[in-house]
Amino acid sequence: MKLITLEGDHYQMGFQHGRQILDLRPRLLEVIDRRIAGLEGTPVTGLLPEVERVWAGQAHSTLDMLAGIARALELDVARLLCYAAASYLEDSVRAGLPVEERNVGEGPPLEGCTVWAASGPATADRSPILTKNRDYNLAHLALQTLAHATPQHGYRYLYVTSAGSTGVSSSGMNEKGLAVADTRVASSDVGPGLARYTLMMELLEHHDSVASALCYLRRVPQMGGGKLILADAQGKMAVFESGHRHSGAVYARGHFVAATNHFVTPALRGHRLGHDGGAPDGESESRLRSIRRRLRDCRGRLNADQARRIMASHADGDAAICRHALEGNSGTISTVVFFPAEGSLLFCSGRPCESDYTRHSL
Repeated sequence: MKLITLEGDHYQMGFQHGRQILDLRPRLLEVIDRRIAGLEGTPVTGLLPEVERVWAGQAHSTLDMLAGIARALELDVARLLCYAAASYLEDSVRAGLPVEERNVGEGPPLEGCTVWAASGPATADRSPILTKNRDYNLAHLALQTLAHATPQHGYRYLYVTSAGSTGVSSSGMNEKGLAVADTRVASSDVGPGLARYTLMMELLEHHDSVASALCYLRRVPQMGGGKLILADAQGKMAVFESGHRHSGAVYARGHFVAATNHFVTPALRGHRLGHDGGAPDGESESRLRSIRRRLRDCRGRLNADQARRIMASHADGDAAICRHALEGNSGTISTVVFFPAEGSLLFCSGRPCESDYTRHSL
């Protein structure tokens, strides 16, 4: 795992990011080339100018950080932009196909994740916890990065990302105790707007509560294609489902929330592009049931040790929480456990069933 420290405006933060991961540049180039190669032969080139136009008006932070990373690593910024927008481009291509063809074949690389948050009577000391298993292409294991950020304007925060990725590209927590993590949902409700990594960076820099975060998310244009799971130091929790034209929110029941890789709110449920052939009860649904059952079984006892055990579980077969051999050479590459009231986290780089955790704090 790479530890980096960033401060200043977003261009400076991007440049510092790039300089501190220079030794990973060859691996990063391989990952970028492979991801962009998967888009060759598809009608995506016309989509990027619109993305850049929207970001220029709504997401200067992302474009500035991209420019800083590209400058430090001597990369073509347009190519880095294509890499950053790859999941949106993939979904746009699939969404444009006839319905009967959308779920044919392997689809894009699996970018899953399992996230849950708990608080109050559900946890051993009533303090909030937010936990994420990051399921991603295994090539990103070598790019795992934990960043300490002090932006020129806004709150300090810690976040998990990949070397060379802009914004907050997995999860993070700020000095006010707001924690956020995302999960990917392949979706037909996508369009030019703010990406999840832009949204999470904005939330961590300028918001201190779940209520404030939800107000922001409901008013800004979004790219769609996933969920944001939120928890704050006061124990408030929610799951925000992000689409380009639609959105939805899920609130805590039983003092916990959980999310995997399908939509559950009425506004977005019909917009998922299934990785499992469009099956009505696929792997993501089974994994969500599994994590909810484990959280209910551990009600009142959830703490750091329980969180680590849950995220390392291989029970339930294909619905295992710690995921090894998955489609597209993907699997669990890290686990993070946030403690919003304490301003600290535990981070495991690698599979949680076989790797150690390190503690970090603001």
